Amino acid sequence: MTRKQLDTMREVRLWIGQMVVPGVTLGASLMAIPEVRNAVYWKAQQMKYSIRDKKNKIKEKIEKRV
Repeated sequence: MTRKQLDTMREVRLWIGQMVVPGVTLGASLMAIPEVRNAVYWKAQQMKYSIRDKKNKIKEKIEKRV
């Protein structure tokens, strides 16, 4: 392996250890709390409906042009 590849792999390992693992740990611990889990669920539902509505509005605009 070249020096550049070794440096890249070291950076990837550091990034995973300092960013990904703590993020997953935090997410898992928050999902263990029922109130937080419900809040996340409802927020995800709101985002889902919001995206669906925006998509439908765009389709309607395109259909009106044709």
